[in-house]
Order: sequence, then structure tokens, then C-alpha cells
Amino acid sequence: MRFMVLVLSMLFGGFPATFAEDPLPEPLVAAFANTVPMDSDMRRDWRFQVSVYSEDGPLLALFDGENVGDAQWILLSPSVGDLTRIQQAVWDDTRSGTDDGESESGLFIGDDAAEIIGGDVELVAETDDTLTYTFAPYLGEDGMDAAIARHLVGEITIRREPPAVEQIRLYAPERFRAQMILRIDAFEMVMQFSRLDGLAVPVFSRIASRIEGSAAFQDISERTEMTFESIEYLGVQPD
Repeated sequence: MRFMVLVLSMLFGGFPATFAEDPLPEPLVAAFANTVPMDSDMRRDWRFQVSVYSEDGPLLALFDGENVGDAQWILLSPSVGDLTRIQQAVWDDTRSGTDDGESESGLFIGDDAAEIIGGDVELVAETDDTLTYTFAPYLGEDGMDAAIARHLVGEITIRREPPAVEQIRLYAPERFRAQMILRIDAFEMVMQFSRLDGLAVPVFSRIASRIEGSAAFQDISERTEMTFESIEYLGVQPD
């Protein structure tokens, strides 16, 4: 579940703490300015329904920030007794932020989002409404994270007006070995953001990841998708 944890940490725990050394293009600067401070967006200020799709089928849950503790998360389907081993792991990962108290941020895109860009920013596509850039991603100083990042390409799509991040994609253009015992045949992670009526800052709406390969001589094949619906913001509108 390592890559599922990476997805969840980006969603609820922020991005790695570093910036690209070179200045970002002005449209990216404007888009990343349309964010909120990570420490001001608390998960308790939200109510939403989340669907998580894995190889064992869908899992549907409700998060209600007006409840307290374990009551914030409600499993809608399947029932707890019918969860498979993989679904149980997904359910545990989904709830882990409120259980461990370490990652309580909400659904707004945070002001640290630009920190995933390690450099080599290049405009590769544009329409009347959007701009798409590629970049070298930064995943952290950990040896494994750095080894994986060297083989990935980042892609970000932003809206022109009002400036806002629309999608961040990380993918491996070809198979690679991060270590002798870790071979990645395919990797892709997509994070999408949407604008909601009454909210100026984009919110997470979908995250999907796919990984194929082998680790420690065991095959890896994981596909996970998480979508957020019926989103309600319960807090004070950010400035």
C-alpha cells in the first residue's frame, strides 16, 4: 500500500517541503496563489461523500466534520463485516488522518502545492481556457522517494481565468528500477481539483493511482481511485 499512502499523504498531509530553485512561470504563480494556508484548512470544516475503487470493488463512505472522533467517518457500503482484506486496508488508510491526529487538513488545495515541482518547467499545451506544463517532480529527501522521482514526469494543468490548478499528474514514461528489488513497469497518479459554487479556492475532487511491477520478487498490481461528491464546506469562507 506504499503508493496509496503517498496519494493519501498528498491529499490530507500536504506536499514535500521544498520549492523549485528557478522561479515559476507567472501563470503558475497566479494559480498557486489561489490556495489556502495548510494550517487554516481543517478537515472538521467539511462534509463529503467519498467513493474508493480498488481491485476488490467500490467502498463508499461519508465524512461529517460536525461529528467527533470515530463518528466523523461512516462506512456506507459494504458493511464492515463484508470488507475484503484490501478494502479493510483502504478503509484504514482513509480514516488514518483522524485516528493519528497528524493529518487533519481539508479539501482545499493548500499553499504548499507548488512544492511538488522540482524544476524543469516547460509549457507543452494551451487552449483558450487552460495551460499545461511539464516538470520534474520532487517527492522528498527519502532515498526511495528520490529514486522514484528521478524516473517520473510531472504534468500540471491550470485554468487561465480565474487562475486555478485543475489537475496534477505524475507518471513514468517507461519502466524502471528504483532499487535492485523494486521494478516499476507502469506508474501514474492523477489529482483533480474542482471549483464549487460559493468557494473561490479549488477543492480536491478525484485522485487515481496505478502501479504495476514487482517488489522483493513479489508482483505489484494496484489500481485505486478516490472521488469526492456531495461536498459541503462548513467553515468560514477563506479570503
